[in-house]
Amino acid sequence: MEKHKKADDKIRLGYDHVKKNESIEACDIWLDAWEDIKAIFIDEKPENLDELDKRYSWHEFLINFVQDLEIELGNAGQEKEEYHRKRIKYCEEMIETLASSDSLTIENTKRAIAESYYALGDSEECDRLYINWLREDPHWGWGYIAWSDCYGFGTNKIEPNQIRAEEIIRIAIEKEDIRDREDVLMRAIEIYGELNQKEKAGKLVTEKKRLEKLKRAPVKSVKIGRNEPCPCGSGKKYKRCCGAQ
Repeated sequence: MEKHKKADDKIRLGYDHVKKNESIEACDIWLDAWEDIKAIFIDEKPENLDELDKRYSWHEFLINFVQDLEIELGNAGQEKEEYHRKRIKYCEEMIETLASSDSLTIENTKRAIAESYYALGDSEECDRLYINWLREDPHWGWGYIAWSDCYGFGTNKIEPNQIRAEEIIRIAIEKEDIRDREDVLMRAIEIYGELNQKEKAGKLVTEKKRLEKLKRAPVKSVKIGRNEPCPCGSGKKYKRCCGAQ
């Protein structure tokens, strides 16, 4: 209980620094709180962060805290480069505490790792990570977007490279079953705009509008006979199951 309270007090104090836009101060105290949380994992051996969240009362849900710390480390890295390195180490550790159901948080954390390497000027490691991740999950639309963004926006160490950004996003466009296709198309449209390739941008705008129209299309309801099997799979007749509600 003592370790939990010590960590929670630091989490609370860190949020006070965030409110004052003091990213470095917030990160320092939050990283200290993270060490306390890691110690609890060693002592109590919860399966994942969600289980630890339920064991104790926290100032903030732990799943929110760990994501906020990742974001603040990115902000602090804009002031001091060493925080990009701290962000990489922290994110690698944090992923180990997450449940498999936290897939979106895991994806966002992977993006933060690669983005930090790129910010440090290590584009080769950034590329290597995305190549491996996208080999494992070739339909990860936001993986391609984030990888492309590294090159599209550049850093204070690497100049923007829209040609390379386009090469990456084009791989995603060519996959018809890519997840978050509309977001992929939006990013591609912006890149082609930067490259002044209006015809390619126009074709993607047309496809994006078509997808948006399909999403808005009304769903036709299918009438189910009361003596027919219930579509919920219960094995009962519809009138004795969902139709009775």
